[in-house]
Amino acid sequence: MNHLYRVLPPLAPDYAGACAVMYELGGLVLIHDASGCTVNYVSFDEPRWHEKPGMVYCSGLTEIDAVMGNDDVLIDKALKAAEELHPAFIAYVGSSVPLIVGTDFNGIAAETEARSGIPCFGFECSGIRSYIEGASNALLALTRRFCGEKTESRGTLLLGQLPLDDNGTDASAQVKDLLADLRASLCFDCTLDDLKQAQNAEKAVVVSAAGLKTAQYLQERYGIPYTVGLPLPAVQKPHGSVLVVGEDVRAQSLAKALGNADALDLYGTSGLCRYHTREEEEIMRIAADYDNVIADPCFKSLCQGNFISLPSYSVSGGLFASTVSPVDPEAIAELLK
Repeated sequence: MNHLYRVLPPLAPDYAGACAVMYELGGLVLIHDASGCTVNYVSFDEPRWHEKPGMVYCSGLTEIDAVMGNDDVLIDKALKAAEELHPAFIAYVGSSVPLIVGTDFNGIAAETEARSGIPCFGFECSGIRSYIEGASNALLALTRRFCGEKTESRGTLLLGQLPLDDNGTDASAQVKDLLADLRASLCFDCTLDDLKQAQNAEKAVVVSAAGLKTAQYLQERYGIPYTVGLPLPAVQKPHGSVLVVGEDVRAQSLAKALGNADALDLYGTSGLCRYHTREEEEIMRIAADYDNVIADPCFKSLCQGNFISLPSYSVSGGLFASTVSPVDPEAIAELLK
């Protein structure tokens, strides 16, 4: 029963992460489901949907198509949509039902590309794994496909930046302001041309675990060095012990800036943070040892000490207003005891 949530909502799944990476890149993104997963993504996991709707669509998967494995229906829908929308690429994104019936997304993508001449991708998402995994795989696949030869070495890449890590696009924009020599942010407030020129960066900064695989690829393929973590200023104000709960890189970056702090990663089993778990009972046990806990408001009832609210779309889907910025350790420190 460890995986049964009594307090927390479902956390952002892998298909949300994959779609978030591709949202602004001009591709046709088809979530293969009966509409529930698509509605969940655009309603709760994508703040940009309410500001600039993108080409994210539901395949309208029916029971008979799922049972019989009728992939031609999906391909025909994609080709018809491409004739009207003229996308830069087509991406098929999986969900729970296609996982169960064993849908071959790579095969579907290959056939679609052969028939249309448009670059196509297939992402075997499940709706069970975390958004970090979906985003990581999508960003790496796009980078491998679209980055060409290196012609210069200029500027800094932000890798793995997604609104899912923040509480809206304003907060995501503040992350970009941390670097003066920014070349591009993948994948927030960027274009496909930005991604196609990623190999020409001088260095890269990984701001969430979703960007780590791509950073490793860019270093191996193009010799681009990278660092992991947000460049946050250190806080001098004394305070009690702190636990920061969230995504691995973000949480550890804030904990390091605050000092006398540890971090708990919700989405992986290893990484920078001291703790890695999404089990409610274990989170309660760990949080009980700290004077202060910084987390999404959904975690408040699991914590006994001084609680500082830091909402994240990956947890609460934009339901709560932010009172402090995740890139302002000084302001957060003022709330610590």
